[in-house]
Amino acid sequence: MVKLGFIGLGKMGSALAIRAVQSGYNVIGYNRTRAKLEGLRDRIDIASSISDLCDGSDIIIVSVTDDAADEDVTLGNHGISDYIKPNRTIMDFSTISPMESRYINEKLKRKGVHRIEVPVVGGPSKAIRGELIALVGGEREKYEDLMDLIRTFAHRTFYIGDIGDAQTVKLAINLLVAGYAEMLAEGLTLVKKQGIDPRLLLNVLNVSTYKTEFSETKGVKMVAENYEPTFYLKHMKKDLGLLTKVANDESVYMPVMSTLWTAYTGAVEQDLGDEDFSAIFEYLQKVNNLKK
Repeated sequence: MVKLGFIGLGKMGSALAIRAVQSGYNVIGYNRTRAKLEGLRDRIDIASSISDLCDGSDIIIVSVTDDAADEDVTLGNHGISDYIKPNRTIMDFSTISPMESRYINEKLKRKGVHRIEVPVVGGPSKAIRGELIALVGGEREKYEDLMDLIRTFAHRTFYIGDIGDAQTVKLAINLLVAGYAEMLAEGLTLVKKQGIDPRLLLNVLNVSTYKTEFSETKGVKMVAENYEPTFYLKHMKKDLGLLTKVANDESVYMPVMSTLWTAYTGAVEQDLGDEDFSAIFEYLQKVNNLKK
């Protein structure tokens, strides 16, 4: 059985690693923050360094937070590129900017390393169940070679195109998700400001043709003010920032995105960054004097 090396064992990386173990793969993991490894020590092998992980892995899976973290673990001092052997493969599940993904890819290609980007739609719970939607960018032949492994984590897979293309589609999806959360939060805030129980709005919405999986799941948690994170608000702000850069570089007018960026930035400044992104409702209640 192929041995998988996981770099980045936060919420999503840990879920991917657990799914791989449950599917019969041998797994070795490394995380820069050692405390995040504690819950995995009895499930996977722990590498003491990226060097050890590269030596013990057939395929490396990267799942880190942002551009800087991805570049650090792949191209930085004592990163993957210092130790990985030619013709090995990296599957990068991180959501990063298309420009950064292309940059990392070109550097690794010069070392004879194969890399595909696999940003995913769905949270950690869906990763553990193998129910993610995988968006793949890179060489189609390598994508087809890795199809069975990708399907370990994803029940739907889309080949998007070249490196960077899958990242662009993932960011566009996150724009929609951020918008869903913001607009639902605004509606809930409006009715609450008028003295109406926001659960009534949600109840009406969820028996109408306008209901969504988001309103039926996250919406219920929002009105209960349960913001246990599956996707951190600070990470949504990060992705909106990446979208802003892409839009500016491509001269794409996106006025709603600019408004969302302002709102999520404000929420982070109100110390809500470590809550679920649906805590944008909490932020709106605070700025509208519904909560202290």
